[in-house]
Amino acid sequence: MPGTNIKQVEAAERSALIKVSRYSIDLDLTTGAENFRVKTVVHFAGLKPGATTYIDCVGSKVISAKLNGVDFDPKFDGETIFLPAIAAENVLEIEHDGVYSNSGEGLHRFVDPADDEVYLYTQFETGDARRMYACFDQPDQKATFKISTITPKHWEVISNYGIESTKDLDGDRKFTQFAESQVIATYVTAIVAGAYKSVHDEYKGEKTIPLGIYARKSFFQYVDAENIFEVTKQGFAYFEKTFGLAYPFGKYDQIAVAEYNWGAMENVGCVTFHEDVLIFRSKVTERNYVSRATTIHHEMAHMWFGDLVTMKWWEDLWLNESFAEWASYQSVSESTKYTHAWTEFNSLRKNWAYRVDQLTTTHPIATEMEDLDAVRTNFDGISYAKGASVLQQLVAHVGRDNFIKGLRLYFAKHQYGNTTLKDLIDQLEAASGRDLTPWVSTWLRTAGVNTLRPVIEIDGDSYKSISIKQEAPSMPVGSKELRPHRLHVGLFDIKGDKLSRRTSVELDVAGALTEVAELADQKLADLVLINDKDQTYAKLRFDDRSIATMKSHLGTLDDSLARGLIWASLWDSCRDGELSTSDYVTIALNALKTESDISIVAATYLQFETAIWAYANPAKRDALRAQVADATAAMLATAAPASDHQMQFAKAFANNAITPAHMEKLKAILNGSENGLVIDAEIRWYIFICGVKRGVFTVADIEAESAKDNTAHGKQYTAYAHAALPTKEAKVAAFKSITTDNLSNTIHSYMCRGFNENIHHELLAGFVDQYFDAILKVWETKGFEIAETTATLLFPSWVIGEETVKKAQHWLDVTGKDASHALRRSVTEGRDAMSRAIKARAADK
Repeated sequence: MPGTNIKQVEAAERSALIKVSRYSIDLDLTTGAENFRVKTVVHFAGLKPGATTYIDCVGSKVISAKLNGVDFDPKFDGETIFLPAIAAENVLEIEHDGVYSNSGEGLHRFVDPADDEVYLYTQFETGDARRMYACFDQPDQKATFKISTITPKHWEVISNYGIESTKDLDGDRKFTQFAESQVIATYVTAIVAGAYKSVHDEYKGEKTIPLGIYARKSFFQYVDAENIFEVTKQGFAYFEKTFGLAYPFGKYDQIAVAEYNWGAMENVGCVTFHEDVLIFRSKVTERNYVSRATTIHHEMAHMWFGDLVTMKWWEDLWLNESFAEWASYQSVSESTKYTHAWTEFNSLRKNWAYRVDQLTTTHPIATEMEDLDAVRTNFDGISYAKGASVLQQLVAHVGRDNFIKGLRLYFAKHQYGNTTLKDLIDQLEAASGRDLTPWVSTWLRTAGVNTLRPVIEIDGDSYKSISIKQEAPSMPVGSKELRPHRLHVGLFDIKGDKLSRRTSVELDVAGALTEVAELADQKLADLVLINDKDQTYAKLRFDDRSIATMKSHLGTLDDSLARGLIWASLWDSCRDGELSTSDYVTIALNALKTESDISIVAATYLQFETAIWAYANPAKRDALRAQVADATAAMLATAAPASDHQMQFAKAFANNAITPAHMEKLKAILNGSENGLVIDAEIRWYIFICGVKRGVFTVADIEAESAKDNTAHGKQYTAYAHAALPTKEAKVAAFKSITTDNLSNTIHSYMCRGFNENIHHELLAGFVDQYFDAILKVWETKGFEIAETTATLLFPSWVIGEETVKKAQHWLDVTGKDASHALRRSVTEGRDAMSRAIKARAADK
């Protein structure tokens, strides 16, 4: 079983026995490459004196254990220290040796290949604080923290609060004492240490907030401090004004860390980022800047929602993540230059939600979380993107002013405390005067996505009536909810070569059929768009006249969000088998010629990949690949030099190349044939690997590329490239390494991606049985992150057929019937995706 797995009932039982008040944590990070030494002192009340309980602690050995000054036998099992009878007031002292991780969990240790400098960072969500210090590791046991470290003298050390004092020790060591924290949860405490470089600024608003940006010494040259600080300050100004409450903590540091599993983490005052999210070592498109801005604002929103006010248990995880997701896109679109941020949300994030909400593993937004294993699997498109979409709907339902008023009441009442969903709803009801019980029941307690279709009656050249037909979710079986929707319906007309909005009316949709009374007698439009302005969460369908308009004029619609909605519907129709893959590709390629939004362009090429390799009739696949490559080459040829579109088209062409002529063009692009296209490190690796997996480049070529890039990124791409070679020998070696070697989380995931390339589906057919034979052992011997990555990324997704579905089902019914929820979910979702692909292929005959 990867990691330790606290159950909700156990956490509740423990909270009936104890209440923590403060921690003192002293870390010695100079004791070697494998272990660190930590002394933890915990002050806690005993609510039932004489009772016994336990504290969470993961490490190699306990050196000493005292409760109220008396030594005791901790009965340490590697995960837990069992306490003797507790008193009314208690002081617990634990000294133990912790273990550095290379999986991104707990205290992660990374050695930079560029200069051999060591870098450490912590990642504690959901329950991994115990991997660094002894703690009652559950969100309702908030406390104050006073942390100190012993490190090499040349290291920077960053924690949640500022440095109170430092002193030099013997040899090359120094002691750093951090200021005591406010009351916070264990999972948002943090330590980051190593040869980091930094740049500093400050935000002056309700109060002055010191700002810092940190990165590895060898990577710091790429820090774009001006843009990061600008976006950060804009976020603080927006949230202070909106929430009516100044930033509740002290400083605000943002740190780029290597080998990170997630995009970022909202540690109080010490936000850690996947370094490729925060820092771009190569030229990127505006989509990356929008994504970075929303990630910065997402973590900042958590300072209020999650860090200041914390969920009582992880069943309200969605509240944390949905709120931060909604707030970040709202703030970025209204306070920064990235005013079209919601288009990026619709193109990439919301499509994620629609996909996972139509799997058999879908779940209500607000759902029970019996243990941490269940929690970890629910950091998904439902908790993030569907939840954010539903919050958009709630804002429309109660009114924006009432929503903001309710948030202010909520923060004021519950700051530094723990809450449940009811606490938030109570304040929103108080602010709006509305009973939200029915809304919560239908939107938050049921799963699946509704479909909205227009029902149109025409009288001459006008509408006799326009109604909206609502269909119940087709998945999961049993959820037949027809939800209330507050939405807009837009009419769009072709004017010259543009498609423009004529009018948009807002109304409430309820039940199976709702008439849009305001649009009766309106002149016929070229396009009718349900959910114009994207206020609700639903699958959208179109009438025949609108479909004809989309085929000819989608790319010229002059509102990017409206275009994004239509693009998403086209893709969803393809996924559902309602629109053949061949038709989808043809419509999309035509619209891409005039599509200006780079987020939509990027999302469409991601969808092409799935369309061609999963949903297309295999007999048509090569023709579709050639069609996409040729059309993309034509768009590349006319793209403005040095533009975002030129970069996106160059990468897309390389990833779809199929003919010998395409291969020669791929090599020419790599050698600088495109005027204005900068072939810097990241795009070079991308195009090079596109060549590797097509057999254009060899092992010797990979080694030559690797020698040019002696960085952490270079090592990752080298691992990817070797696994992506189109030979049986390369696949055998990669599969063995992935499933048995002690790889770091990043090298492991890059190897998984290189191994499981769609273009190699014939080679991969020989590994289907090996996958199902290996995953249980991997789950038993690896940490959660690496085990789940293996189960998900190595699933034989591209060996599509009934035989693979049967093997997955046999594993679920027999071999893995008693496996953990998280592992079964990975396999179930792989099976579901393949069943959908088989259905879509049938539609592409």
